[in-house]
Amino acid sequence: MRLTGFDAIEYAEKHNRTLNKRPDAVDPGRTGLTVAEAEAIADEDEGLIYLDVPDSEYYDNPLSTQPDR
Repeated sequence: MRLTGFDAIEYAEKHNRTLNKRPDAVDPGRTGLTVAEAEAIADEDEGLIYLDVPDSEYYDNPLSTQPDR
């Protein structure tokens, strides 16, 4: 499953993962982004950020729609 934008960032933050950036007209793609780096990029263009998660892992740990308490 490919998560993108702020959904990818939220998942990465909750599951201690790094993120990826798609290449664009200015910069090449990147891997191993921290949540902070990804957030800075996503503020400009959230479509550049993605995270590939195995389906089995995602369905065992989906993003919660409930706020953290």
